[in-house]
Amino acid sequence: MLCMKGNRLNGIRQIIVTVLALFVALPCAGAESRLDVSRATVKIIRTAIQPDYNLPWKMKEPETSVGSGAIIAGKKILTNAHVVSDATYIQVKKESDPELYDATILFIAHDCDLALLDVSDPNFYRDTVQLALGGLPELRSKVTTYGYPMGGSRISITEGVTSRIEIGEYAHSGSMSFLLIQTDAAINPGNSGGPVMQGDAIAGIAFQANIHSDNIGYLIPTPIIRHFLDDVRDGRYDGFPMLGAFTDSLENISFRRYLGMKDGQSGVIVTVVVPGGGAEGHLRPGDVITGIDSVPIASDGTIRFKQGRIYYSYVIDTKQVGEPVTLDVLRKGKSFTVRYPMRSYPFRISWFNEYETMPRYCIFGGLVFQPLSKEYLMTWDKWWHNADRRLLYYYQYHISDALFPERKEFVVLNRVLPDQANTYLTDLHDKAVDEINGVKIMRLEDVPEAFKKPRNGYHVIRLDGTTFPLVLKASEMDAANRRICEKYSIPSLIRLQ
Repeated sequence: MLCMKGNRLNGIRQIIVTVLALFVALPCAGAESRLDVSRATVKIIRTAIQPDYNLPWKMKEPETSVGSGAIIAGKKILTNAHVVSDATYIQVKKESDPELYDATILFIAHDCDLALLDVSDPNFYRDTVQLALGGLPELRSKVTTYGYPMGGSRISITEGVTSRIEIGEYAHSGSMSFLLIQTDAAINPGNSGGPVMQGDAIAGIAFQANIHSDNIGYLIPTPIIRHFLDDVRDGRYDGFPMLGAFTDSLENISFRRYLGMKDGQSGVIVTVVVPGGGAEGHLRPGDVITGIDSVPIASDGTIRFKQGRIYYSYVIDTKQVGEPVTLDVLRKGKSFTVRYPMRSYPFRISWFNEYETMPRYCIFGGLVFQPLSKEYLMTWDKWWHNADRRLLYYYQYHISDALFPERKEFVVLNRVLPDQANTYLTDLHDKAVDEINGVKIMRLEDVPEAFKKPRNGYHVIRLDGTTFPLVLKASEMDAANRRICEKYSIPSLIRLQ
């Protein structure tokens, strides 16, 4: 579920770093596995190349990394999305076999950091076993982690203790929070994607670590893994649904009474209803959600879970896109029930880290236009402090403050590539575009269309927050575009998809 307390995106979160491996010494309580789990644990070698969102026509240098994976039912390899994201070439290797085998990605889920791989060579599966999924481990129970962390080339097998089960941020996506299990494991790069076993079944997949604390590692538990595997059964990954509204806690008793709540009533208050989300037309800001699927919600936003409590988003995360949710709602002192199918989040600005995606852009007369996104903002060092203030405001508050609801996305003038045709414009950069030649820019596709309609022989570009427009002479643009392609080694002036 998209996790934003009171609808605000916090630029500085507790830094949980995705490690291309977890050397997780994890929790286990039960009997040791009777399986030879090493026969189901594989090393994954990825070669990847990523685009440059600062210069969107360029690619960064290739990189190689190592992770781990687990062979599961159907002779497929389960691993983390971050182990294979942006891959141009993937190979896998077994502990008992010196050969390297080519692998391909069947499905990848960047929101929950999971991926499913396939190896077409039948020889790869000789002398292997397939692991089954188990349940959630109990707190303080031992688990055993298998994988290929740095420091050696052979398989590593470690143990640790389950210390916490809660909703937490998945670092790979950058903005998504799901159920996770914390352990007191030692962590090294290389173990991400490896199975964490309790008895003969998978308790989770190792995936990230907290770099600010010693011996804190995390694994993706089996309820999230099962959701991913169930989702892809139809041949497509749809992702996790969202409630369609942002909520905040109601721990202040005076506020609860102000809202007309009686003693003994509890819940969370709706702060924003997301336009285009499933809750639109069903919920309103100021509504109090007192229960979800007949499960009471406490005023701190938690529900009962095992021997403790967990944030109510867990109920949402158990559902697939399109499944209904039933909410008990209190509005102006009156109680009623609403039910609606949940949808994926309708994005205008991408809040998440992006993978396997090329930056969209349009270059005209040396002016580089592209959509506002998290990847674009991350081209600044410490972007939450140093990125353009107006763009950060659009990024964080475009929903809550209903900013330019007519815009399908926010198109930004990234930079101006210096040329004789755009002299004196090169100091302008990182500004949202309002209109070009009188045409309101609602999405990137509007930019090349607007430039087809010069006004009295000139192209007139208006930017948010500026008084005077940018002006280019229309008759100079064809020659300028040819020069810019050659001078800056740009293979194409436009990529819209």
